[in-house]
Amino acid sequence: MKVEQAQVNANRETRLKEARSEPAETGADGFVYVSENAGPLTARQIGLVPGAEAPLLPVSLPPALQGYAREQVAQRQLGDRLGLSAQAFDMRPFPASAKSRMWSRAIVTDPKKLSRWRALAGSSGRAVLPDYLALPAAQDIWVLRVAGEMVMARLGPEDGFSASPAIAARLLRQALDAAGAPPKALFAMTPLPNEIDALFSERDLPVAGRAAELEALGLAPPRSLAHGELTCDLRLDPRAARSRLASRILPWRWPVLAGLIAVGFWSAAQLLAIEEMRQETVQVRASTLGVVRDAFVPTGPILDIRTQVSRSLAEARVAASGGEDRAALLDLLGLVSDVLVAHEARPLVLDYESGNTLRAEVQVADFSASEALAEALRDAGLDVRVVEARAEGGSEGVRADLEISARAASEPPERARP
Repeated sequence: MKVEQAQVNANRETRLKEARSEPAETGADGFVYVSENAGPLTARQIGLVPGAEAPLLPVSLPPALQGYAREQVAQRQLGDRLGLSAQAFDMRPFPASAKSRMWSRAIVTDPKKLSRWRALAGSSGRAVLPDYLALPAAQDIWVLRVAGEMVMARLGPEDGFSASPAIAARLLRQALDAAGAPPKALFAMTPLPNEIDALFSERDLPVAGRAAELEALGLAPPRSLAHGELTCDLRLDPRAARSRLASRILPWRWPVLAGLIAVGFWSAAQLLAIEEMRQETVQVRASTLGVVRDAFVPTGPILDIRTQVSRSLAEARVAASGGEDRAALLDLLGLVSDVLVAHEARPLVLDYESGNTLRAEVQVADFSASEALAEALRDAGLDVRVVEARAEGGSEGVRADLEISARAASEPPERARP
C-alpha cells in the first residue's frame, strides 16, 4: 500500500492535468448555472447557484429534538451566530441521506436572492442546488474542484462549501485539524491551487485524479446525487408546505371543537344517568330488604335473600298444610336448586326416594367444594348426608352423592348459619 501511495503522489502533477474539468455533464441534460442568459431550466437539467451565497452551516441540536421544533431552534441558533433576525435569512435542513430525519447542518440563503433564483430557474428542471452539492461524495474521501476563481469542496456526504482559494485553504486546514480521523484520500477533479496542494502534501494524504486511482487505493469512487442532494431543492419552501397543511387543517377546527363540546355534554348526561340508576338500585335494594325483614326473616342476618325467602316460604307451606313435619317435594327441589346454583354445582342425577329423601349426584370442582356444598345445604335448613365423593379418571372435578331431606319444623339446625 505504501508503494502504491508513493507512486500516486510522485505522478500527481501529470494526473491532475489529465483530470476532468467538469463535475458532471453540462448543457441540456446536466448541470447549468442559473442566470438570465441561461434561461429557465429544461426538464432534465439541474440548476446551480453560487455555493458561497448558499453556505452549509452546522448547528448543535439534541437528537430528541425533531420536526418543526428542531427547525425553530436551528433558526434561532443561526440567527444568533450571524447576527440576523429570523426573517433576514432562509434556512432549510440538510439531511444526512434522503430517508434520514436527523440533520445537523442547514443551507442558509438570502430571501431576495432565493426569490430571484426561483424566478430564473422556472418550474421545470430537476432541482436548484448550491454548486458544491453537484460534486460527487463518499465517506472518507474529500472531493475538490476549481471553477474559475472559486474552489468547490465536498468533505463527505454531509459537508461542503464554495470559497475563494485563500479561504478554501483555511477552511480545509481547520477541517483537517478538527477531524477525528483524516480522509483516506483526496479526489481532485481539476488542478488545485498551490496552497491547497501544499496542505495535503504536508499531511501526506494521497491525491487521486481518476476513479481508477481511488480503486487502486482500495476505495470506492464517490458518486453524484446519491446522498439525498435533490431533496434540498432551493425552489421548495418547507414553510410553504407547512402553511398549505395548516390551511387545510384550520377549516376543520370549528367542527372538531363543536364535536368535542357535544361529546362533553353527552358524557355528562351519561354520568348523570348512571348516578340516577345507582341511586335507584340502592333504593330498590333497601326496599327489598325491608320487605324480606318484615315478611320472611324477622330476625338474624340477611345474607342470601333468595335462599332465605325460599326456606321461609317452605316453612310457611308446611305450617299451612296442617303442621306436617316435612316440606313438599317441589319446595325441597326449589331450595336445593337455589343452593346448587349458588355454589356452581352441576346436577347429574336427581332421584326422589320414599321417606321425602332426595338423592342428588352432582359434579363440583374438588373435594373441598363438595364439603362446602353440603354445609350450605345444612345452613339452608336441610338434612344432608354425603354418601360418597369420588374423582373418576377421564372426567374433570369430583362427583358427590348426597342424600337430602327437609328438616322437621321442630328440629333445630345442626349448624347455625354464619
